[in-house]
Amino acid sequence: MDYNFNKEQKILSKTAREFLKKEAPTTLVQDLLTDKKGYSPLIWDKISELGWLGLVFNEEYGGIGGNFLDIAILFEEIGRSVLPSPFFSTIILSGLLIQDCGSNEIKNKYLPLISDGKCISTLAFVGKKGIYGQNEIDLHATETNDGYVLNGSALFVPYAHVADMIICAANMTSENNKTTLFMIDSKTDGLNITLLKTISGDCMDCMINLNNVKVSRDQIVGSQGMGWDQIEKLWPRIIAAQSCECVGGMQRVMEMTRDYVNSRIQFGKPLGALQVVQHMCVDMAMKAEVSRHAAYAAAWSISEGLESESENEAAIAKSWCSEAYKDVVAIAHQLTGAIGFTEEFDLHLYTKNAKKLEIFFGDGAYQRNKVADHLGL
Repeated sequence: MDYNFNKEQKILSKTAREFLKKEAPTTLVQDLLTDKKGYSPLIWDKISELGWLGLVFNEEYGGIGGNFLDIAILFEEIGRSVLPSPFFSTIILSGLLIQDCGSNEIKNKYLPLISDGKCISTLAFVGKKGIYGQNEIDLHATETNDGYVLNGSALFVPYAHVADMIICAANMTSENNKTTLFMIDSKTDGLNITLLKTISGDCMDCMINLNNVKVSRDQIVGSQGMGWDQIEKLWPRIIAAQSCECVGGMQRVMEMTRDYVNSRIQFGKPLGALQVVQHMCVDMAMKAEVSRHAAYAAAWSISEGLESESENEAAIAKSWCSEAYKDVVAIAHQLTGAIGFTEEFDLHLYTKNAKKLEIFFGDGAYQRNKVADHLGL
């Protein structure tokens, strides 16, 4: 296993960090929390110009042809900057799904648009209970003579309110609830979108309701009845990307806390001179470093095409990284005291993000059950 960055990846990491530090300061992130769009169209256009949106797509569809380790680097830097954007929903949740199993017509139509920043997309498959599973899907498709009719709802659909296209996972009423993925234009009649208020405070998660939405057969992504298998194939990349985002967030929280304890004078000396404070900072550093190895082990196995291994590695990474991120921000709050709880101090952005990443796409307990299944327990 070798997941050290090559020359090009080191340049990508450095460029991404410098770009986000300049273009997405935390003052902008604060403003985006109350912006109903939930992202900056200007930064989205600049990200497109940098080639990030086409990084993992094949060259024949307008992409660059990079591997998953390349995109993992970007997610670490996005986590570091806590920049809200539809990057995850467009590239991971829907773009890779299209590249994996979409027809040539769908790939040729949508992937160049996504790569050029002209199509924001997302995936809807979480039911009313908020549980991840095929039997928990609350969208249903009924086959008709000229296509299908979709009814039902889905929760926690990221950036559905600004998406141009939504991939909806619906269980077929005539096929023992086997799941099929349908590509639906967000302006379709009968599709209603409601922005949800969540713990993270950002304007990104939505509920969608479908009321007799008519779709044709050529709007199916992949094969009829194989939708859940297609989501499960994508799953390791979903949670590995989130693990890398956790790593970037932890690293920045650790740096903020270090700077604070070295500058805060108490009892005639910096807080950082106290041994107990030093030990707490070391705990943060160890959690961040172990998280980095776990996240990039998963990203490497995905890049190498090790499907069986990557499922387990990604579940391990998400379980560890999401809980470590939560622990790191808790230590940071202990060391920064009252100032750490104010909105003037950036720590609250990372606290909210850590809580969101802990829960989304399976918390630690969910991921440990996945690892237990892999072990045959």
